[in-house]
Amino acid sequence: GEFLAQGFPHTCRTPPPRTPPITMAERSCCTVKRVVQHVLENPKYYPGPHNLSAPRTTQGLQQLDTTRQMMLIWDALCQYMQESLEGGRSVNIPYFGAFTFENSLHEDGSHPSNPRKAAKHSRPCFLVDERLKKNLYRYPGKEEIRVGRNDHSVYQSAPRMEFLNVVPIAAGCYYTTKIVTSAITQFFKAVVDLAQRGYNVDLDFGFARVRIFSRALQVAFARRLGDTVNKSHVRTFTPEATSATWKSANLSQSMVGLIERPQSAEVRARRNRTKHLGVMSCDMCSITLQGRALGATA
Repeated sequence: GEFLAQGFPHTCRTPPPRTPPITMAERSCCTVKRVVQHVLENPKYYPGPHNLSAPRTTQGLQQLDTTRQMMLIWDALCQYMQESLEGGRSVNIPYFGAFTFENSLHEDGSHPSNPRKAAKHSRPCFLVDERLKKNLYRYPGKEEIRVGRNDHSVYQSAPRMEFLNVVPIAAGCYYTTKIVTSAITQFFKAVVDLAQRGYNVDLDFGFARVRIFSRALQVAFARRLGDTVNKSHVRTFTPEATSATWKSANLSQSMVGLIERPQSAEVRARRNRTKHLGVMSCDMCSITLQGRALGATA
């Protein structure tokens, strides 16, 4: 205690662990928000309605500025894609790539009534789009997924591949589909342009993280994604009834609960009361000024 009070270091105390220094590549890395700012600062190269603050499809929500507008669309995109992947469906993003699975079957004899029961093991992987691939030096290549001889498209080679549907994303954000389509398309076009110019890009999707450093693409998936998909995939050799596909509505639960549905009537009435109060305050001020003017003339 006496040595510590005088400022001398204790001989038995271990030094704290040193954090690794931040490299220049990590400092100059373009995150999601920086890519959004790059898109909005260059409307000549990335035109579209996303460059303006768009009204919402409900009167219960206020308009957002362009940055928060695109960040909201990005959050909705990540949640919608995570829901699709956890359901075993692959998603293709134009100009960027496809998030899919490499499936393999293995017999599981633990079920007593059905010894032929097979479990499907799914490994998440990422297939790079051709427009992004030609701007990269290294990327997850041909061994990511087995491609057949007649498979000439990503929709033929990947299991249950779906095109990115912007309708549920627009419904969850309370925007029109034109705004969402423009924002997503121009965002990933900007990612391709930044990779072509040699910039480092770091995109955090929540369920995966895609990094482009020195034109080398690396993808890291969350472990919970593979565990969730493998728990839900069990092949029982019993075909599902066709009527089951249309009896229940196929709604995106993540988009339904993205933003709490506003009470438009109450919000509209509150705004009207505020406007009326503003008009009444102006009238009271004008009456007071007129009364002072009349008293001065008298």
